[in-house]
Amino acid sequence: MKALVVINPRAGGGKGLAMGAKVRSHFERLNNSITYVEAASLQETLAEVSGACAAFKFELLVCVGGDGFIHDLLPSLIENDLPLLVVPAGTGNDFARTLGLYGQKLALILAQPELARPSRINVAMIKHGEKETPFVQILSTGFDSVVNEHANNFKVIRGKIKYIIAVLQKVWGFRALDFIIEIDGKEHRQRAMLVCVANGESYGGGMKIVPHAKDDDDLLDVMVVDRVNPFRLLMVFPRVFFGTHVTHPKVHFYTGTNIHIAGNTQAFADGERIADLPVEVSISSHKLQVFRL
Repeated sequence: MKALVVINPRAGGGKGLAMGAKVRSHFERLNNSITYVEAASLQETLAEVSGACAAFKFELLVCVGGDGFIHDLLPSLIENDLPLLVVPAGTGNDFARTLGLYGQKLALILAQPELARPSRINVAMIKHGEKETPFVQILSTGFDSVVNEHANNFKVIRGKIKYIIAVLQKVWGFRALDFIIEIDGKEHRQRAMLVCVANGESYGGGMKIVPHAKDDDDLLDVMVVDRVNPFRLLMVFPRVFFGTHVTHPKVHFYTGTNIHIAGNTQAFADGERIADLPVEVSISSHKLQVFRL
């Protein structure tokens, strides 16, 4: 199998570097036809991936990294209709969790292309201004985006603990925002703490924010949290790890295929900053091929 292995050596505070070495060792023993990309910067990585895909016809892309790295590779994956195999090596690894790959032995993950056929899942597309950006897990706004931005600025703290710390630091000063949410043409105006649009079920290292979200049902799930005081929001927060917050009276869910969100805040997707609102989110006509367990 002719494969392109793309490694982010900076993922997970160096976990990507160590995991990348193990992946190289695995494929070298099998004497497979492999092209590697392991560049010093994201810009170099994406340029090398684009060049390699233009020069060769690959049957598989193996991504060694986290959610943000996968997010950046999505345009190339979609353009070239490449099956994706994720080797989780990031901070949160929520996409790998959704695919059932997180916590699995490396040998089992790397054997999947020989054992199974890839599944096709939905890709969500964000339209912001004149640009379009794909994502696979969660788009978050409001309190979530504040927490995400704060957590991404931590230099030493890594793993899911950084999201917990960011919540504890930001919750006391945050106040509800005015949102205009349009779902398949039906408008909702309300003050809310946050609005999420989900293609997958989790973010932040296993926080099951929309536990019923499915990435192959051609639908987007929208979660809205009503205005609550900081203490009450903090009391609800631990339930997110188990998905039991869904029964809280201040938490509401909707489904649709075209979502428009406006408000005085930012949008993050797959943990990466996308743009200030407004944004429009829809199901892309393109499907992503993925290996899952």
